[in-house]
Amino acid sequence: MKRLLFLTTLLVIISCSKNTKQTNLPLHNKKILILGNSITQHGGYVDFLEYYLRKNYPTDTLNIISIGLSSETASGDSEAAHAFPRPCIHNRLNNALQKTKPDVVLACYGMNDGIYSELDSTRFNNYKNGILKLKNDVEATDAKLILITPTPFDASRKNVVENRDSYSYIQPYAKYNNVLDTYANWLTHIENVQVINLHTYMNTKLKLLKETYPDSTFIPDGIHPNKVGHFYMAKKILNDLYPEISIDNATNELNDLQNNTLFKLVKLRRAIRSNGWLKYVGYIKKDTVKLKNIIPTEKHVNDLNLKISEILKTNN
Repeated sequence: MKRLLFLTTLLVIISCSKNTKQTNLPLHNKKILILGNSITQHGGYVDFLEYYLRKNYPTDTLNIISIGLSSETASGDSEAAHAFPRPCIHNRLNNALQKTKPDVVLACYGMNDGIYSELDSTRFNNYKNGILKLKNDVEATDAKLILITPTPFDASRKNVVENRDSYSYIQPYAKYNNVLDTYANWLTHIENVQVINLHTYMNTKLKLLKETYPDSTFIPDGIHPNKVGHFYMAKKILNDLYPEISIDNATNELNDLQNNTLFKLVKLRRAIRSNGWLKYVGYIKKDTVKLKNIIPTEKHVNDLNLKISEILKTNN
């Protein structure tokens, strides 16, 4: 009887430990929706994020749909010199939430919202209202929102100007990174929402890089991070959400991933799924884009899932 009681207790402990492990995985065993502008549409940081999550938790389900849209804002603002009115997330958010039915939403906005200009109270308030509406709309569906601050602006890589009546993506305000400092700082003070501060983290990385190599950057056009920049984005997100995951420095990791079959499949899967769901949710830029059927996309994704699962089984 004592032996039976001991075994029963042991099984309960093991079961509770397993359940605790699963519930402590913020992005696993849930449906994840990632929103953002062109940096998210590029998808580099999502590729790295998904790769390391699959590699470290091969038996847990990972279901990410990333639908960043270039030029998009949370504020609804747009500069006169822009080729077309910038799209706003609120024009497609309801469709995105209804069609994907996420449990968790990650959203990265701010780079475009200052319209590459001096700090302006009206634009700043529009951004605040847009983010708070995003928070309310996401939480109304019982999904959890995780906000991500904008990445840095590297003025050394753009044709920047000062003391003008108007600025734009083509000719940004020279101190635009200071504007983004203000936007990021405000985000970190929103109550009852988790915020991942990429802005401060990557500013520090950029400063350290330039101290050693003054002409170097991981933001080659001043706005869009390159592969190294996207790696830092993913690393910071993982540091905040999965601190137990250990990742080497960017140089070593990126070298190792060049011919990594799992990474290549994860990257292909993300690109196919992002493109399909972006169009299926629909958006308006110069034209209206709408895909009627997501089934072919998901079939392709499922085929890649099988290949990814086989590699994970082999590696473990």
